[in-house]
Amino acid sequence: MSILQRQNPLFNNKEQKKLKNMVVLIAGAGGLGTNQAQQLQRIGIKKIYLYDYDKIVESNLNRQLFYGKNDIGKSKVKKTKEHLDSFELNTKIKIFEKKIDKNLEIPDDVDIIFDALDNFSSRFALEKIARKNNLPLIHGGVQSWYGQITAIIPGKTVSLKEIFGVTDKNENESPPVFSPVVSVIASIQVIEGIKVYLNKDDILLNKLLIIDLNQNTIDTVELN
Repeated sequence: MSILQRQNPLFNNKEQKKLKNMVVLIAGAGGLGTNQAQQLQRIGIKKIYLYDYDKIVESNLNRQLFYGKNDIGKSKVKKTKEHLDSFELNTKIKIFEKKIDKNLEIPDDVDIIFDALDNFSSRFALEKIARKNNLPLIHGGVQSWYGQITAIIPGKTVSLKEIFGVTDKNENESPPVFSPVVSVIASIQVIEGIKVYLNKDDILLNKLLIIDLNQNTIDTVELN
């Protein structure tokens, strides 16, 4: 019996084979990144490259799923790899304790990049990396009860900078973050990434999906 038996009816044979060969880069091993990695591993993709230079601190524990109190002070990417490898599933997990900056060289087999960062200066650097390598970038952001998702595709969409403007003035301040909201946004990012990778028609192309889980509203904003 296949691990993916319940998933396979959602995809044709060509899509199933393509998903098994999918290679992603996740930038960040915090709330969004741990959720994304967990979902992508369960989908059965080929490989995940995970980048983060941070150590685990106590304030991470309300939303970063793989860490507990005994992990404080440990490397996020090392702990994430340990957690995912313990399931003995088929996805290869490769980790890098590196900060995201515009000069970062990434592996040449990456198909798509997932934004799991928490500030726009790093996101803008990640966008430059994606553009340089001609790769789709699936953006997601969370604050309080709210989240946003869009697909940034070189040559086809507006840029993150065009959408959100300048770098955060207060990005050293920690915004309120609620774990269930993080999980929702990360899951939708993964779905959007799969749809982009499989060349589905209904993707967030020049569209920003805005979710308010306090008021239970979902809006799609057209981006010109």
